[in-house]
Amino acid sequence: MSCQPLSQSTDAIPVSPPVMVLEEDHSAPAERVSGDSASASRTSRRGEWLLDVFAMNSFSWAIAIPIEVVLAGMSWREHLKVRLLAVLFNTVIARPFSLYRNWVVGRCGQGGVLHNYAVDTFVFLSFQLPLYASNMVLGGASSMEILTASGTFVLLAGAMGRPYGFYLDSLRRLWDKRSECGRSLPGECDTRGS
Repeated sequence: MSCQPLSQSTDAIPVSPPVMVLEEDHSAPAERVSGDSASASRTSRRGEWLLDVFAMNSFSWAIAIPIEVVLAGMSWREHLKVRLLAVLFNTVIARPFSLYRNWVVGRCGQGGVLHNYAVDTFVFLSFQLPLYASNMVLGGASSMEILTASGTFVLLAGAMGRPYGFYLDSLRRLWDKRSECGRSLPGECDTRGS
């Protein structure tokens, strides 16, 4: 039997750390990741809501000026009253409209230019016309002004549905690119070249 110092003889014995330490080491980051994920999800939903509200209000106001003031003959005061009510309505309905559009597009699928045009026109007209007419009533427009503006809205829905869908999709792509850049390391995302 050879004599070895105790320290040399115990070096060969495998020693594993306690299981509890390993579980603690693995669970803490998982909790942090899920917490970060929930926070990112809330931030993402809030960002999508803000994006939808901005898209709906900015597009609506730009389209409403020629329809209400020029074609329907509303005064600037009536127009402003209707538009301020529309900001409230649009803020409430912007996200439901986007979800409705996503649902219809999901059911109908993406297709060619004419298919996408027809789907966006249907979505825009079926969702917006009843709300637009109601907004005009609440804004104090006369029956003739409401009929003229609503009739014009129906005729122009074909010219507004797809542009709004394209505008919304473009804003979403910009938002997604911005969000990806925000998550990347400094210097990794260069938006100048895009």
